[in-house]
Amino acid sequence: MPTLDAPRRLHPATVLLGVLRQAPSTLLGLPALFAVMSRTSFLYIALGAVAITLVAAGFKWLAWRRFTYALTADSVVIESGMLSRNRRIIPFERVLDVDIERKLLARVFGLAKVKLETGGSGEDEGDLDSVSLTEAYRLREVIRRRGVAVDSAPAASAEASPIVFAMGVPRVVLWGLFNFSLVWLGVLFGTLQYFEDWLGYNIWGRAFWQQLFARTELAADWTMVAWLIAGIAIASLGVVAGLVRTLLRDFGFTLRDEDGRYRRSRGLLTHSEVVIALRRVQLAVIDTGWVRRRLGWSRLKLQTMGGEGETGTPEVAPFARDAEVDRLLAPLAMVRADPEALTRVSSGHVWRAVLRHVGVPAVAIVIGAFFALPILFALPLLLPVLAVALLRRRYHRYGLTGEVLPGDALYVQRGVLTRKQWIVPVRNVQVVTIRRSWLQRRLGVATLHPDTAGGAVLDGASVRDIRVGDAWALAGALRERRLGLGELPISAPLPG
Repeated sequence: MPTLDAPRRLHPATVLLGVLRQAPSTLLGLPALFAVMSRTSFLYIALGAVAITLVAAGFKWLAWRRFTYALTADSVVIESGMLSRNRRIIPFERVLDVDIERKLLARVFGLAKVKLETGGSGEDEGDLDSVSLTEAYRLREVIRRRGVAVDSAPAASAEASPIVFAMGVPRVVLWGLFNFSLVWLGVLFGTLQYFEDWLGYNIWGRAFWQQLFARTELAADWTMVAWLIAGIAIASLGVVAGLVRTLLRDFGFTLRDEDGRYRRSRGLLTHSEVVIALRRVQLAVIDTGWVRRRLGWSRLKLQTMGGEGETGTPEVAPFARDAEVDRLLAPLAMVRADPEALTRVSSGHVWRAVLRHVGVPAVAIVIGAFFALPILFALPLLLPVLAVALLRRRYHRYGLTGEVLPGDALYVQRGVLTRKQWIVPVRNVQVVTIRRSWLQRRLGVATLHPDTAGGAVLDGASVRDIRVGDAWALAGALRERRLGLGELPISAPLPG
């Protein structure tokens, strides 16, 4: 294999960076170290901690020495491993995207992480963590020039590329108000629980919270007012947590058009750049919540071949107006569909939703009531679930391009409160699968799943609970549209 570039190592500062990244876990382990060595002087404990750090640094250095990468005429070759050696060869034609990520520590050292998105099962099979920023840009440009999968058009500089979508601070703040999150609150409580034995309190105990409210003089006793205050405080923390998380993630959100590619950059502490080759986009997903929908906001995501999650379905417009979404879809020859022009699925969808989401829990509550009668009070909690189940069919719709629907795509919409619309170009449908569960066979319905490269398995653009005849007709229509592009396989269960 001809080698154009000599094997290179990652930046030497990678060793120090790795040690610093492990520091938080080391600090969390200090209480256990103090507990074991409670009768040992602090000097010996400090020396032990230094020795552990030096040993960890030694392993990091060995790993760094044994990690090399090189660019050949047609692939990226990565070798790693201290005892057993691993050699990974990633052909350029498999590289879908080249992303550059810069977390806070890496930015301090002027380093970056290069991620080669290949669509393989291994999330880090093409990660180079960490190289200098200059080397990161060089790798991206070289792989683009030699690559096949990534659009081979010459890349314009980031400054010269036109901005097609951006979010200023006011819009990011507004977007953050919709991202209510209690994740950070959970992390805070988890940390407090970890240290509660050392600090002498139990945050899960009633006495702790009674004393806390008593000290704050907000409530003299654990009354309804105190509960209300606690609820407002938790909700406020959730809003603040969501706002902070959104600011850290989406600060400076900018999307540029680079002649066949979208380049997305964002992040306050962790700055990331993601390049999305438009001709590798498999489908588009537009989602919006109940409040956002009424205010005219929605989110646009594009599914590539990079698998599920943020890697395979990156956000290109987290908080956008309809006109902005339309402008971003135009280069992909995609158009949003009018929901009123789509067809509702079978009424069996309602029956299945009621049986699954209301019937099964109701039976469990009734059985539980034989052991504890107060469990019956949980039955009213199923009323909102029942209401959502009854409305599912109203908003679960589908349609194939025809006289009314624009473009050349399959449209699928689902969701009562949080609503999604999938736009699946017919040319990207690889396989159509028709499934029928035991209950669906009794109801005479089926689920049709149009599979695309790298598509989600569970939460994809499936059309659920349509009549069996309609499912076969839709699959036939999809195959007919694909005849000019190649045969479309259809997978279906055996009759029964």
